[in-house]
Amino acid sequence: MEDIEELKRKIAERILERLELDIELKDISYTAPFFGSAANGREKSEEKSLGLDSVDGLELVVMLYETWGIKVKPDEMPNLTTIERIADFLTQKGASAKQ
Repeated sequence: MEDIEELKRKIAERILERLELDIELKDISYTAPFFGSAANGREKSEEKSLGLDSVDGLELVVMLYETWGIKVKPDEMPNLTTIERIADFLTQKGASAKQ
């Protein structure tokens, strides 16, 4: 498994690429919530969200499978609310990039 900071950077790059977001990589916070304000009140961040919607959320799940070979179960999805949380999830699953 790669270094956690490298993994977070790679996740951010994949998100920008997959969702065609008009954001610079350097401007993405790894702790910013993906959706609206803090999802279900779980995130205590004052950071502005990336403003993703439910379709973007499904694209993230597909991206995780295509890039890391990880299938996300429905009960795991609500926890994947930031780049940092996705990195932790991938680390727990022992995922490695398929490239």
